[in-house]
Amino acid sequence: MNLQSVFDYRSPYAYLANTRLPSLDHPVDHLPIDILTVMKQVNNQPSPACPPKLRYSGIDATRWAALYQVPFAPNSALLQAMGEGRFDGALLVRLAIAAQQTGVFETLHPALFKALWASSTDLTTPHARETFLQSLNLDPTLWHLADTPHIHAQLAANNALAIERGVFGVPTFFCDNEMFFGNDRLDFVRAAIQQAKGA
Repeated sequence: MNLQSVFDYRSPYAYLANTRLPSLDHPVDHLPIDILTVMKQVNNQPSPACPPKLRYSGIDATRWAALYQVPFAPNSALLQAMGEGRFDGALLVRLAIAAQQTGVFETLHPALFKALWASSTDLTTPHARETFLQSLNLDPTLWHLADTPHIHAQLAANNALAIERGVFGVPTFFCDNEMFFGNDRLDFVRAAIQQAKGA
């Protein structure tokens, strides 16, 4: 059975779910998307567009982090830079695509989630971004690759695939063609995996 995880680093619930994926003991096909683009195209609204929902999401995510026993410390400076348009959050998922194409995704992926939701890592300047990759022993030119036309095209293709499959938010999981939305649906994902294995 193919297990696909559709994600964007800007979602705290995608971060939380990602900390649990290893416990599923099943290979994961990761699909990075620009969730803001996808939500706009399917007429959904992100949490920041609804202040009460945004406030509750912070409380709820903190509860889930405590349940999972994982750190949860939103990078307020980076999130503010995104909200003010000083940092393009889609650059992070483009970097993930670049990492997939250069064989370093497994190193980069958890570090990007941590940078946004469990640290105060600065990614708002070119120097800070280079330092971040160097701290992971990764080539800083990966940021430049993330801004090339073919990476932009791949992200657009990922977005189109997600929309075609019915994605309206992240995290979304597909067990073959069966869709599960949300961090709180991982038990259903686990059950689908076990059923496929005949357990």
